[in-house]
Amino acid sequence: MIKTSTQNELIQYVYNELADPAREQLETALMHDNELAESCSELMLIQRLLSGAAKSPSKRSIDNILNYSKSLSLQS
Repeated sequence: MIKTSTQNELIQYVYNELADPAREQLETALMHDNELAESCSELMLIQRLLSGAAKSPSKRSIDNILNYSKSLSLQS
């Protein structure tokens, strides 16, 4: 099981936010620890999937909200 600090470092690494000394240490660890490397690979995949996710609501969601809002204003 990976320590929490290592998980945090992996996330920082994936987002290129890890300081140079820690980044170099982590890259060395990734070369020698298959489990750690697999976790890093999974996080990179998740990051790519999240980057491609919809960042705004669908038209249907917007229409539902607007219709609900209109129905409330009609009741007043």
